[in-house]
Amino acid sequence: MSWHWKELLPVDSFTVRVSSYLTDLDQKVITLLYQPLVGALAHSLYMTLWSQLERDQYWSESQTHRQLMLMMNIPLQTIFEERKKLEAIGLLKTYKNSKEEGSSYLYELQQPMSPKQFFENDVLSVYLFNRLGKQKYRQLRERFTEDKVDKGEYTELTHSFDEIFHSLHHSEIVSNLQSETSDAMKLNEASELLGQDGDSLTFIEGNFDFELMKKDLSSFIVPEQLLTKEVNQAIIRLAFVYRIEPLEMSRIVGQAVLHDDEVDIDLLRKKAQEWYKIEHSSEPPGLGLKVHPIQHQTMTSVEPKTEEEKIIKFYETTPPLTLLEIRSDGAYVAPADAKIVESLLMDYQLLPGVANVLIDYVLFQHDMKLQKALIDKIAAHWARKKISKVADAMVLAREEQEKKVFAKERSQSNASSKRTQGPRKNTRRDRLPKWLVEEKEKEKNKDQEKKTPESSPETTDAKERFDKMMEELKKRKREKGEN
Repeated sequence: MSWHWKELLPVDSFTVRVSSYLTDLDQKVITLLYQPLVGALAHSLYMTLWSQLERDQYWSESQTHRQLMLMMNIPLQTIFEERKKLEAIGLLKTYKNSKEEGSSYLYELQQPMSPKQFFENDVLSVYLFNRLGKQKYRQLRERFTEDKVDKGEYTELTHSFDEIFHSLHHSEIVSNLQSETSDAMKLNEASELLGQDGDSLTFIEGNFDFELMKKDLSSFIVPEQLLTKEVNQAIIRLAFVYRIEPLEMSRIVGQAVLHDDEVDIDLLRKKAQEWYKIEHSSEPPGLGLKVHPIQHQTMTSVEPKTEEEKIIKFYETTPPLTLLEIRSDGAYVAPADAKIVESLLMDYQLLPGVANVLIDYVLFQHDMKLQKALIDKIAAHWARKKISKVADAMVLAREEQEKKVFAKERSQSNASSKRTQGPRKNTRRDRLPKWLVEEKEKEKNKDQEKKTPESSPETTDAKERFDKMMEELKKRKREKGEN
């Protein structure tokens, strides 16, 4: 997280400018396709800036950032961080004019990509798939598609220009710098046409070693002819998204060459995806930062001397995914663990070095397992404390460890004291309710009656019936004897 007050103050003014108005389709693209990547706050900031423009105007009135803070009900730090997301994803260009009386900013809103450009983009489409999942991604893509028309069943009747318009001569159409027509068609140098061209996503070419890749290319490939500007941009993006090294990229480029005279970019993208699936998995790569930002590093120009300084240097210069690979002795990072890293960087907005400290702390405390519930709890705590330096994160990790050790010792102490004292007898006797006492007395009386069958009326009746039966038998025997 950057220190916004070094670059932006509430009293600094700003003006909004657009190159073209947003259509209904543009607004849907920003909400449905861009918002899952940049978040709701960045989306809200874009729409708030756009709403500053009056109808049919391309410039807004000047106002201060304090007014923007009041309108969005968020602090300036948040506006600064969300503004950077819009800049990075190509929806905003920011310009600063510094004067003695204060700084002023120009926010130039950029038109979003068309659905076709977005879903064919090597970077944004992959990240959107990763963010939303397979089913939702396909649903969104279907929303921006239409059925193909088999034009082979039709006969084209479209008229050409020269079939309809006959009044203009060729000399009047061709640009001639000396003619009045040419002068009238020339644009004022202080003006520019509305609209934008080219791709809004920018990458630093220095991060990819083109020279190493060219040297490793097949001898049948002439780099100067095949590696056009468009192809180079595609290579940079694919290398960024799929983490492809120059030597691997040279083989992928070789597989995408058609007839030794051009590189098929669609085929290049397909081969890069196939390479990633073979080398890693079918899961798409997640969006994440690389290493700790330079402005928050403390060991950039310092040679580490102590063991702690060496650890800080390691955390500041190691990407979180690389850290997990190191802890796994170079083994592949499981998709679930990669998701945890992405959540630390995107959802909790922890800087990479801080995330490294948290990951290492949990790994070494829980037998090299990443427990997501514990990670989420600690990450939320560190995010609220706005930890930006690795050293501060290490202090918090030590405090967490000390609390854990203290709690364990206290638990063991309580357990041993209980064993020393021995079990305690419970001498407390609760008085029973009156109705329950009466019921118990009745049951007791019934039990006593069952135990003394002589006094039971049922027993007396049975004895009389038995005696009567015996008398009847004796009487019959006497009658038989007399007969």
